[in-house]
Formats: sequence, C-alpha cells, structure tokens
Amino acid sequence: MIIEDSDRYGIVVDAGSSGSRIHIYKWQDPNTISINCKEAHSVPQIYQSNDWVYKVSPGLSSFEDHPKKAFSKHIKPLLKFAESVIPHNQIKDTPIFIQATAGMRLLKPKKQQEILQNVCKGIKKSTDFLLTDCESQIQVIDGETEGIFGWLSLNYLGGYFNNYDPTQSKHFTYGFMDMGGASAQIAFEPSDKNEISKHREDIAKINLKSVNGDTQEWNVFVSTWLGFGANQARQRYLAQLVNALPENTNNYDDDDFKTRTLYDPCMPKGYKHEFEFKDTDFTAVGQGDFEQCTKSIYPLLLKNMPCHDEPCLFNGVHTPKIDFTTDRFIGVSEYWYIPNDIFKLGGPYDFDKFNKGVEQFCNTQWDLLQDSNKKGDYNGIPDEFLAASCFKSTWILNILHEGFEMPKNKAIDSQNDATDNDPVFQSLADMNGTEISWTLGRILLFVSGSITRGNKVDNVGIFPSKIEAETFGKTFISGTLLKGSSINKSTSNFFINLIVIVVILSLFYYIFVYQKMRVRYVHISKLHNIVNSITRNYRNRGKGPSYEALSKLEEGVYDKATQRVIDDERFISRSQSTGNLSMNSPINGTVNGRSQNNDKEQSPFMRSNSRGNTVGPTSFQMSDFNKNRPQDHSA
Repeated sequence: MIIEDSDRYGIVVDAGSSGSRIHIYKWQDPNTISINCKEAHSVPQIYQSNDWVYKVSPGLSSFEDHPKKAFSKHIKPLLKFAESVIPHNQIKDTPIFIQATAGMRLLKPKKQQEILQNVCKGIKKSTDFLLTDCESQIQVIDGETEGIFGWLSLNYLGGYFNNYDPTQSKHFTYGFMDMGGASAQIAFEPSDKNEISKHREDIAKINLKSVNGDTQEWNVFVSTWLGFGANQARQRYLAQLVNALPENTNNYDDDDFKTRTLYDPCMPKGYKHEFEFKDTDFTAVGQGDFEQCTKSIYPLLLKNMPCHDEPCLFNGVHTPKIDFTTDRFIGVSEYWYIPNDIFKLGGPYDFDKFNKGVEQFCNTQWDLLQDSNKKGDYNGIPDEFLAASCFKSTWILNILHEGFEMPKNKAIDSQNDATDNDPVFQSLADMNGTEISWTLGRILLFVSGSITRGNKVDNVGIFPSKIEAETFGKTFISGTLLKGSSINKSTSNFFINLIVIVVILSLFYYIFVYQKMRVRYVHISKLHNIVNSITRNYRNRGKGPSYEALSKLEEGVYDKATQRVIDDERFISRSQSTGNLSMNSPINGTVNGRSQNNDKEQSPFMRSNSRGNTVGPTSFQMSDFNKNRPQDHSA
C-alpha cells in the first residue's frame, strides 16, 4: 500500500579534487510501507536517475584562499539544480549531505573549517534544505569511510541487503576494491566467522534496518593503502629508477645525478617521458619489456615490511584472511578503466587473457600503439595515458596477485552455493545499469535510519573498529540526523568571548572587592588556571570536527606546494602509507588534535608502522616530483 505524498528525497554532494557532483535520490517513506509486503524484509528501495546528477568545477578545495565564496560560487549552483528537480513542497524535508574527499583532505584544518562553515551558513541562509547538524552533514570524510560507503553502495545495487533473515548466521556480500590515482582500498565482510572473531578489534560494525524493523548487522573490514594508487605508484617507480643508479647510492656527492637518461621497461619502446626529481631533469626511455617490468614493479608492494599481527597483505598492513573459495570481489575505478579501455576485458576477470593482453601491449612499439589508437582501438585516449597503460596494467596484476594474493588459476572450487557461478574478481563501472558511486551508500544509511519500527536500541550507522576508535578517536557515524551544531561560528565565537570576559571581570570584582571575606587569598596562579579552564571549555563547545592526520594524505598530492601538510603531521595508522617520506619531517606532531610528542629524539628517516613501531628508512620523498613539469612526447 502506497500512501499519497509518501515520496522522500535526499541529496549527497561528492566534493572531490577536480569538482563537486550532486546526486539526488528518491524513495518512499519506509514507515508507510506495509510490513506484510514482499519488500518488508529488505532495506528501502532507492530511486535515482542519470538526469539527477550535476557537476561543477574546479573542486571545493580551490576556495582555500577565498573561503567566503565557497557557497555562492560553488555549492549554490548545485542546489539550484536540485531545486529544479525536487518538488517545492518537499525541499524543507530533503536532507543534504556534503561529503568532501580528495583535495579538501590536503588543506589545513583551519582552511577546511573556513570553507565548511561558509557552506553551512550559506545553506542555512539561502535555502530551505534540511540541515540540522553541520558537523555531521557537511564534513571531510577519510578514505576508509568512503570505502565503507562504497561497500554499501555495491551490495545494495547487487540486492544483497534484500530478503534478510536475522535467524541466519551467514549472508553473502561482495568485497569492494577501489584504486584511484593516489590510494588503493579494500572493504569486505570475511565469510569465515572465525576470522571475524579473531580480528574483532580491526573490524567495523554496520547496522542497517529492513522495512519491517529487523536489524541487519554487518561486520566489515576496510583498509586504505596511501601511495599505492596507479599514479602515485608510478611516481614511486620513477624514483626507484633514479635511486637504483650506483652513482646515487655511493658515499660521494660529486657524482650524484650525472646520469640523466634512464631506461624504463614499463613504457613502450620508442616513447620518451621527461620528469623532474630532486630539482633535476630526467628522461625515461621506453624499453617495452613486460617480463622485466613485472620484476621491477614488485618491490613497490613493500612485501618486505614486517607484519606485527598475522596475516598481512602488503606494506605490513594486517587484514583478516581472505578465503577466495567463498569471498568474491568487484573492482572499480582503475580496475575498470584500464582493462576496459585498453584490453576490452572489463567484467569477469580472466588472468590468462588479461596477462597475455598486457604482455602484448607492453612489448609493442610506440608508433604501432599510436596507429591503433587513431583507429579507435583504445578509445582515443591521450598519448600520455596510453604510454602509462603498460605500467598501470602491470601494477593491477601485481596488486591483485602478489598484493591481495588472489589465485591466478581460473577455476576455484567454491564452498558457497551463492558464488558457484561468480568469478573471484570482476571489474565494473555500474551494476544493473546504475553507477557504483559511494554516495548511494551514504544516503542508504540515512534512509535505513529513518525506519522507526523495530528495536530502538540498535542504532543504524557505522561503529568504527576498536583500533580506529582508540588510535584516531573515530566515533559512531549515525544513520539519523543529529541536532545542535553551531552554524554561524563568528556569531558563536562572539558570544563565547563575551561570556569569558564577563566571567573574568566577575572574578576580579569578587577578589578585590570582597577580599576580606572567606576567599581572601586567591593566588594569581589559581586564577590563571580557572580562567584557562573556563576559556577552554567554552571554546570547545563551538569547535568543529577534528580530522585525523591520516586523512590529509588520503589522495595525496606529493608536490612542494603541499609538502607542509606532510611535514606538519606525524601519523600512526593500521593502513600504512608511503606518503610520509619527508627526510625533514618532524617526529612530534598531533593525531586527531591530540599531542603525540615523543620525548626521545628519533631519526627523521624513520616512520611509524600500523602498530606504532618505528620502521624503515627511505631514500626519496614524493614531494621531489614537480607535477607541473612533466612532458611526454614521442622519440
């Protein structure tokens, strides 16, 4: 039974580095749906349309120096578009979520706050969209949260949150793999319940609700590898070519960087690539050797890093054991673009076909690849992307089989009836005709949280893993709207300062007028402590959300313009990164706004691993690359 005017709408804005995209979603109020219908045991169904997506450029982070224009010049056009889609009488009940990623993560917290506050104030002042709590609805999210949203979106589109039976102990879901330019991510629910129990402190818990009020509980492991995205891995690879020269590793400085021409087996033969490293110009000449390329790339996985809590995959990152006889994965972004655009092998993954295709491509002369591209064989992609495809496709092979240790054989005996006909891995851009976007996962959390039936104790939302909560201070992400955050920070700060001044004046009046009464001897030092305490408490009431130092590097732009961000922070993470490679990086810093000072001086060449232990020197830093300089051309 459908009740009239039961349609609801929601907005999620993906504020990325290159631009912001608004996604508009529609659903029927789940509380108006009969619990006797066939949808009662499923999460609410959400409708979206390709016509309900709109993008503006450049990214929200481009307003770093002009934060007061962030709403009017960037967000307002998106909301004007939304107002043309959503019925006018529904706007006041339409929640809005602006979730910033990529570029915004690189800004200093003060700059982030200035932009977010301006956006919040603009929405409150100029629109009627439902915004009850700016801190939870307008925020910068880290890569692991984005990974969980992606997992939710993928499995919602696959229908794996439908027909949920809470009496059953096992429910199949797909694992989510994502590879961008800077980072690689994985999110999956281990099929082996013993693995969940063994690694409970590493696993996040997600609560959803079915229409009938039943709680769906999911245990998801998620991790991000910073610096292991396709573009940043290639930057590390070029640094490796430079540092491998004997002249750059001996004890003499007068011969450093004399060799300026390098030979790259991961580029097609006949192609040249110019780049800058440590203020020195180099030219990489393609050799087109797939076998040698595979050997050269392997060290970038850092499989030699110590594993302090077995099992680990690569770079010393601990994960629950993946059982490829039952666990199934879908890859998006680079996992889709390269196999589909270059090799026409998007979809179900076949190692033999993909490996053979990559080998042939890498060993082909550059001029022949150009001719094929002109004929439309590679979708007419730019030359620089085409030339980099040998490295990227070989990197995907390494990540899947050496990093995640996925078997290469095509046939794996399945131990799960639900996966008998499913490939172990497949790359997709959409599922059932709908784009796989993490924004759908965010709105699903809200729609599910709006269900009033069922157990009131089981809060809908994401409970962070114990390690994430204790190490980074991560807190519960609620599926319902929160209330009470400060909107106009300038006005709020004015009143806070006014209160502090009144309290101070009152204390002075009390001390000097009534000093002959009971409180006769009030020491100035105690007064100082009292004033500081009052000031701190009042100021913290209006303080915005803190962001873990880890998230600033999530989609790291390792150039000199952002090196200050890397150098200013020390981070300790289960998801290890190659990002903090600065040779001048201070050891002391803050994590999530809390002091992480170490009284003992440590070498600036050392960094922390996932368990806080100091490990591994390195001989280069990603900031030595100048992204504005590289030029590609034919030989």
